[in-house]
Amino acid sequence: MKENNQDNLTKFEDDENISMADLLGDDIQSPLRNGQIVDATIVAETDDGFMVDLGMKSEGMIPKAEFDNNEIPAELKIGATVKVFVKNSGRSIVQLSYREILEKEAWDKLEEDFKNKAKVKGTIVKVVKGGFLANVGVSAFLHISQLDTIFVKDTEKYVGKTYEFLITEFNRYDKKITLSRRKILEDEKAAKKAQMFETLAEGQIVDGTVKKIIPSAAFVDLGGVDGFLHIGELAWYKVKKVEDILHVGQIVRVQISKIDKENEKISLSMKQLSVNPWDSAGEKYVAGMIIKGPVTSVMPFGAFVELEKGVEGLLPVSEYAWNDADHLFKKEVKAGNEIEVKITNCDKENKKISLSVKQMTPNPWEEAARHYAPGTKIKGIVKNITPFGAFVELSEGVEGLVHISEFSWFKNIKHPDEVVKKGQEIEAVVLSVNTQNEKIALSVKHLTEDPYKKYKLGKIVKGTVTRVTEFGFFMQVEPNIEVLVKKSELSFENKAQELPKEGEEIEAKIIKADIKERKLEASIRKLEQAQEKELIKQFSNNDEKPTLGDILQEE
Repeated sequence: MKENNQDNLTKFEDDENISMADLLGDDIQSPLRNGQIVDATIVAETDDGFMVDLGMKSEGMIPKAEFDNNEIPAELKIGATVKVFVKNSGRSIVQLSYREILEKEAWDKLEEDFKNKAKVKGTIVKVVKGGFLANVGVSAFLHISQLDTIFVKDTEKYVGKTYEFLITEFNRYDKKITLSRRKILEDEKAAKKAQMFETLAEGQIVDGTVKKIIPSAAFVDLGGVDGFLHIGELAWYKVKKVEDILHVGQIVRVQISKIDKENEKISLSMKQLSVNPWDSAGEKYVAGMIIKGPVTSVMPFGAFVELEKGVEGLLPVSEYAWNDADHLFKKEVKAGNEIEVKITNCDKENKKISLSVKQMTPNPWEEAARHYAPGTKIKGIVKNITPFGAFVELSEGVEGLVHISEFSWFKNIKHPDEVVKKGQEIEAVVLSVNTQNEKIALSVKHLTEDPYKKYKLGKIVKGTVTRVTEFGFFMQVEPNIEVLVKKSELSFENKAQELPKEGEEIEAKIIKADIKERKLEASIRKLEQAQEKELIKQFSNNDEKPTLGDILQEE
């Protein structure tokens, strides 16, 4: 009923003891007016309603039809006096309403509760679009999002249930009330949460219920506050899925590892309540020990092998086989397969265990070092050719490399396939063996001696002039080997320093030999000086020593 209906009330409305004289006046009978609130005594009950005595030689009727589902208030009974609202006084039996009284009282109370932010009790009556209708003395709307703190799926199961609500919107004129239960729950949860943060401490062991599971963690209800349990804190070993260990509703014992009161976050751990297997790993897993275990994961650089729950070792690709390790590793090592490995190192502090498969068999490179000593001539098949050289198979699993620079003493080879082909048998000389790096260096050109080594300082050479330059000339002393004679090293007799012509034959003495750089230099005048000394030496034994002029004339 709208508030302006109250303007129709008489001055007697607030008087709880309205007399007949008041209603009739001193000299004439005054009829009841619509909108009045008066006292009425119930004198009889019929199928249609309650007959009441209004104290003015008139009777009234409170119809039962005004109550939903025929739910008659308990106070309406014969002999009871109640306040009623006059709806129609123009009939022989005055039409009254008790429901209007109840609604007015309900609205008054709800308005007071709204002002004081007090909780009100109500029953959800039915499901409507967007939410529910609830009876809190009058009909009120409850949006579906305000029923609970979680998403509500089955709305029908809430019908008929009674809860406490807060009034979030109140409009008496439009008879509109909006409720919220969620705000009460959130406030209760916040209060409980604050209380829990005061009682919990880092390191404390508590029981909780798994509330929600996500791919990387689980949320555990500790009794008013949720804790975060990361997948890495479930066990000392690697857990693939949280669901492999936990399920929603499961009660778990956890340890509080960290409390962030400012951000209201609690980190939990289950594995800290069990023994860390790495604590004893140093004593259990010693170098040289052979053990079997399943491959847990395969990576480009190697495979992880489980030695026990929570302890894994790394098997590098290079440690799978002595030869062709990459190919064999990719072909044979698969996740889930059991594999036998040898422990080569256990670093307990850094939680690292190194494993090997190849070291369980003899090292073919140690045998190669004994068999292929530097200087040994070998024959082998070219297995592979790269831009930098050719790999030659020497024996089962042992290959050597002929670098591109080791094919010829003279020729500038751009690619090994200019001189060798894959599958071809070639002969070579072992230059070096490195067992640690598993490398053997081979050479084809060392099958013959370095021709430059013949040209030592002082050696007399003969050659044909091949090139003449401003600073001297080059002469070829043998195929692919040239010697430079600078102008300053021409004959003493060549006063004009005239350079010879191409094709002339020249004799000179080696004065510089850089074997590494493949450079030779010779001198004509040094050769003449040597020859002069030799002549002097030959005649120095005579009694009469010849002069230089005599020697030259003799010559």
